[in-house]
Amino acid sequence: MIDVIAVSARPRLLLVGAGHAHIEVLRRFALERPLDVDPTVLTLEPHHIYSAMVPGYLAGQYGLEEIRVDVLRLAERAGVRCVIGRAIGFDPRARAVALEDGRVLGYDLVSFNIGSLAAGAEHAEAIHAERIKPLGRATRLRERLTALAASRSPDAARIVVIGAGAGGVEVAFAAAALLDRAGRSREVSLVDRARCILPGHGSGFRRRAERVLASRGIHCRLEVGVTAVESDRVLTDPGGPFACDLAIWLTGPEAAPLLAGSGLPTEPRGFLSTDETLRSTGDERVFAVGDCGTMIGHETLAKSGVYAVREAPVLWRNLLATIRGQRLTAYRPQRGFLSILNTCDGRALLHYKALVSWSRWAWRLKDRIDRGFVRRYEGDRAIGR
Repeated sequence: MIDVIAVSARPRLLLVGAGHAHIEVLRRFALERPLDVDPTVLTLEPHHIYSAMVPGYLAGQYGLEEIRVDVLRLAERAGVRCVIGRAIGFDPRARAVALEDGRVLGYDLVSFNIGSLAAGAEHAEAIHAERIKPLGRATRLRERLTALAASRSPDAARIVVIGAGAGGVEVAFAAAALLDRAGRSREVSLVDRARCILPGHGSGFRRRAERVLASRGIHCRLEVGVTAVESDRVLTDPGGPFACDLAIWLTGPEAAPLLAGSGLPTEPRGFLSTDETLRSTGDERVFAVGDCGTMIGHETLAKSGVYAVREAPVLWRNLLATIRGQRLTAYRPQRGFLSILNTCDGRALLHYKALVSWSRWAWRLKDRIDRGFVRRYEGDRAIGR
């Protein structure tokens, strides 16, 4: 028998995922306490790990408690029911989300903020690679890196990061920094099918990043596809296999299968297609924000957490407006945004419009912004006390 979560007479709002946008929605519930909605949040983990701080955590610059938000506590303060579990199915006709353990959550209005997966990470060819999505996996990767750093082996630790986007570049820096501080010799490589690192960024920023990677002894193997990851080597095409002690899979984004399986309109990578109000183009009861939604007319926008943060206030207004039969607000994504990559050596690479910098002040700025984001959802701050 399927266990269906009990419902109430008020419209049921289901928040699937505790990503950047949804933790802000929880904070708004704590501040405003609307009485005309029955909210539930479904989260894979009891904590939200702030993705921007993960490279610093891997490098040993932050402890785990510094980079995460306690979703259970935030939901309790907001008066929102919290369910821990993994969504594996979504039926918009039945207005239900199925969980891995057999439970089913019904809804009258649902919002997805579940991020993205690394393309190909679930394939058999990647079984021996570590990854950080979902972000709860970051703790296991930190353990693997720490073990390599502590090893007394006279041989160099060989690490291969598959994917040379922003995440891959930062994780390569983090791995190098952790091993360097431990005095362990290492070989860190970035591998990607693309012709350049950091696609989507300007050429000036890419060139500066390439120089910094080279100065840190991090090798870039571009226009090389990874065909399989084995326990002690990576197979590539073109080129032959090369040995590694740890492979980290950080390829471009792809959608969780349950989105395409819903039958609602999706774009080629499987993300839900939305209109300017962040609502599914196929169902007015379904919203999708952050990586898992793609706005019609803005298909080339980067899958970056900065957009989820900016979408959050619009999502909050539109969820309440839908329940109350009011007019919805359009979200207008900004053309560009401040990008800061942690090089994990007390400096950061910064890119904003024409400005490119690799500096300590850029790192201090990033650290201040990131710590401020996490503090926003801590304790009494989350409820305005």
